[in-house]
Amino acid sequence: MRSKPAFQLRAAALAAAAALALGAAACGDSDDDGGGDGAASGGSDRQQARATVENLYAAIADNDAEKVCDQLNADAQKQLTEGGLGEKSDSCAESFQAFLDQAKEAGGLNLTLKARVESVKVTGDSAVATVAFGKGRNGKIPLEKVDGEWKLEAAGAAPSQ
Repeated sequence: MRSKPAFQLRAAALAAAAALALGAAACGDSDDDGGGDGAASGGSDRQQARATVENLYAAIADNDAEKVCDQLNADAQKQLTEGGLGEKSDSCAESFQAFLDQAKEAGGLNLTLKARVESVKVTGDSAVATVAFGKGRNGKIPLEKVDGEWKLEAAGAAPSQ
């Protein structure tokens, strides 16, 4: 009987760690998404970085591990494949799907599903997103521009910098 609560705690902890590590955005200062400079044609870098983070959370809500991995840079995908959220696997999507299944089974995705991008701060080809998870819980995560697309630099509990 002891193993089930331990499993639930582990899955909830993993979900919270993933939520914080996979969250995105920067400090809510004058460089946030509210406008200002950077409103380039086709959407500003802030808007594009924000969309990457929002796509991540939509993919998590849809239980779409492949789409989750599409939002990550190569280092973060490698981190997942090598066991960043548990056991090693053959692919990022396989690893993240196993994580999603465990977390859902234990009811540990509640914070992640409540995530809301608060702001994004862009400096060149780097960005930081601030995500609110409710109840005063915020997370920050770095993004980088890779071949013209914004990708999250982290998976699991630690940034892959």
